Amino acid sequence: MFRCVIAIVLLAGAQWAGAAAAKPAGTVTILQGQATVIRGLSQFDAAEGMHLLAGDLVRTGKDALLRIEYEDETSVTAGPDTVLQLNHPAARRANRPGLYLLEGWLKISSGKPDPAGKPAAATLAMDVVDITGVVVVHCANGSLEMFTQEGTARWIDRNPHGAQPVTLKQGDFLTAGPDKPPKVEPRPAAQFANSMPRSYRDTLPLRYALFKSKNVLPKGAVPFAYPDVEMWLNGEPTVRRQFVVLWRRKADNEAFRAALDHDLSKHPEWDPVLHPEKYEPKPPASATLNTPSTPSTPPAPPATGAPVPKNP
Repeated sequence: MFRCVIAIVLLAGAQWAGAAAAKPAGTVTILQGQATVIRGLSQFDAAEGMHLLAGDLVRTGKDALLRIEYEDETSVTAGPDTVLQLNHPAARRANRPGLYLLEGWLKISSGKPDPAGKPAAATLAMDVVDITGVVVVHCANGSLEMFTQEGTARWIDRNPHGAQPVTLKQGDFLTAGPDKPPKVEPRPAAQFANSMPRSYRDTLPLRYALFKSKNVLPKGAVPFAYPDVEMWLNGEPTVRRQFVVLWRRKADNEAFRAALDHDLSKHPEWDPVLHPEKYEPKPPASATLNTPSTPSTPPAPPATGAPVPKNP
């Protein structure tokens, strides 16, 4: 039973972790401020010219701007205080986009047509798909704001019995949230426009060719701590399960394990890793307890012809 539970948890995580279609690495072409990358069991600072891989976790700092370009001219630009899992925008994980925005700002620009599919991004229980142009997405506290700067796109509610998909044309602005049905307006709200990173208003030239023959390698990689990945570990189930596979060895670290255990209700898929004894096969009950008692055997009758003893 224990091995079966572990296998199911690891398989579910592996399917998410490895389900993205193979896509080329993205290259950091613009970096203003600081951005951190988590890959495997380590984290390091991003730099212009660095290749980022599918599945990398990226976090930008305050006032930061990070642009990642692909050979097919597709690009994603993360704004300040943004947390995302990187994938080429046309890649998929199972039935959802591989690019996942957990929090913050993201500008997605489509490049050359891809036979595998159009650019898209996933967020908490909502997806932005079929992007043909430029889309700006902002996520905070489970809510989403989306502006179709150029071209068209579609919004999809991933909640059970959720709202119907919404198609947006150029200039449309959509807002949606856990308790807020989608609302489409013909132009962005003033608060959104004022908060949007200033560089998002401009069409910056592509810089991929400048770094095509370069690959800046990570420097100063260090192990990450629980607070660095807490948002991911406590995210929606289909996303967080992959980390049981990727970070299982982190449970050997005393501080990381204690933090996992403290918040176990937020990520119960770690229970078999932290408490394997609960999933060990139970020993069979004692045979003596399961065997019904038998009456004592009466004495055998005397043999034929033998004298029968008389009572005194």
